This record gives sequence, structure tokens and C-alpha cells, in this order.
Amino acid sequence: MSRYIIRRLLLLVPVLLGVTFLTFALIRVIPGDIVTNMMGVTAANNAETRAKVLRELGLDRPMLEQYVWWLGRIVQGDFGYSFIHGGPVIDRIMRALPITLEMCLLSMVMALLIGVPLGVLSAVRRGRPIDYIARVFSLLGVAAPSFFIGTLIVIFGAIHFPNMPTLGYVPFFQDPLGNLARMFWPSLTFGIGIGAIILRYTRSSVLEVLGEDYIRTARAKGLSRFKVIFVHALRNALIPVITAVGVWTAFMIGGTVLIENIFAIPGVGRLVLGAIQNRDYPIIQATVLFLSFGVAITMLVADLLVAVADPRVKFA
Repeated sequence: MSRYIIRRLLLLVPVLLGVTFLTFALIRVIPGDIVTNMMGVTAANNAETRAKVLRELGLDRPMLEQYVWWLGRIVQGDFGYSFIHGGPVIDRIMRALPITLEMCLLSMVMALLIGVPLGVLSAVRRGRPIDYIARVFSLLGVAAPSFFIGTLIVIFGAIHFPNMPTLGYVPFFQDPLGNLARMFWPSLTFGIGIGAIILRYTRSSVLEVLGEDYIRTARAKGLSRFKVIFVHALRNALIPVITAVGVWTAFMIGGTVLIENIFAIPGVGRLVLGAIQNRDYPIIQATVLFLSFGVAITMLVADLLVAVADPRVKFA
């Protein structure tokens, strides 16, 4: 297993290089101008001022040279300085990253609490009212975009429950209950959509496993319904669910931009959106690097959990 992990980590290098280079190139061709954002329209129209600003920022060199220079600084642990705010990029990311990770963790906990029990219940009660209710919920949860659900929560809370804390962020160590109260709604927004998907995976997987020969044998031995489902069936049924959880956790890491902006959460998603609007290249590049690494590590952990759940999986 250790050789497999090392090989997967080494494969991260070309992946991260490809992602960072594409980001590096794309952010330089999108409309907008960093000089105008920093100096204003009048100063940006002055050729001498523009040339001086570009030279100070290191943007007067060819793009490939800029990329190699940036990589050299990254290897040394230097992620650069914000063009707009002036402070170290790594400081801003380290302030925002724990907030995003907390929201992703709470979202996945809610998704599992919604998806796995309802999926098992729907499979066990196939063709009964609870099955139809769960399937309708999963259909609605998959069809409704998370930003739509989040917007509804904010508007509904503002109109009918004006005292309900739906917007903003409170640090956990400053006010644990206040933190959980404010993180509940964005996490629920993510949790509903992903929970609906996990519900469908769980239902399909449990139905497939319940038709296996060893399940019929367990029933023939007189084992209780609880033991048949939760001891024999559920472990094998959860193998594809673990893979789905890994995939959608990776999706959450990269998909926090809209949710954090809807609920005014100062996480990585909101940080990178503001950097894109301001053409703050160092923050965009460093944030994409961190998010890409997080996605890759999440997928690796999901593969390892599948191997723990299913001893038949062999690492090649």
C-alpha cells in the first residue's frame, strides 16, 4: 500500500503542473486589466505609468518565463504577495482555508445523514410509500442547483425569520454555538444536493446486494432482518457509496465559490472570486494550487477507504 500511495503522490506533480499552467494562461487572457484595478483608468492610460507598474509586478516578461519564475518561488515555499492587498498570499489562504474545510466537513456529514439512512430505508421498503417519498426527494435534490436552494434559504429566512442567522461567519473558538448556527445553512445547502445523490447510490447498491446468494443464505440461517441488512449487506453496499462520497467531496472543495458568496462566508471560494474580479494573479494561482491538491488527496483517501471496506481490492 505504501508504494501505491507514493506512486499516487508522485503522479500529483504532472497533474498540478498542468492545472497551474492552464490557470496561469487563462487568467491572463480573460477581459480585464490589473493596472486599471490598481491605479485607475486615468493612470492606466498613461503608457509610462503602465510600463512601470507591469515591470514592478513582473508582468512585463513573457508568460512562460513568468510561470517558471513563479514555480521556482513555490518550490521555496514563497507563494508571493497580493497585487491588491500587498500581504503574503499564504496568510490570506491560511485564514480562509479552515473556514472552507469546516463547511465541507459539515456538508458531507449532513449529506451522509440524509443519504445513507434514506437510501437503505428506500431499498428495504421498495415499492412502498417511503420508497416513493425518498425517490422524489432525491430527484428534487439532484435537479435543484445548490445556489438556488441557498438563495431560497436566505430569502425565506429574511422574510419569515429575520432573527435567524443565515449570513456571515463567526469563528468557532469565539462563539461555538454561533459558529454552528451560521454554518448550518450553507452546509445544509450543500448537504441536500449531495445527500440526494448519495441516497440514489445507496438505494441502488443495497438493492443489488440484497439479491446476492450470501444474503439469501443469511436469511435461510434464520438471522434477524437487522443483522442481514446492517451486518452482511450494508458493508458491501457502501463500497460504491464511498467512491461517490470521495468524488462529491472533491466537488465541494472546488464548488464553494457560489455558496460562500451567497451566505457571506469568508472562505477560499469567496477569496478566489474576489481575486478573479480584481485580477489578483498570485492569489488565484496559489488558491487553485491548494484546491487542486485538496481534490487529489481526497480522491486518494477515497480509494484507500474502498480498499479497507473491500479486502478484494488490490493496489497495483
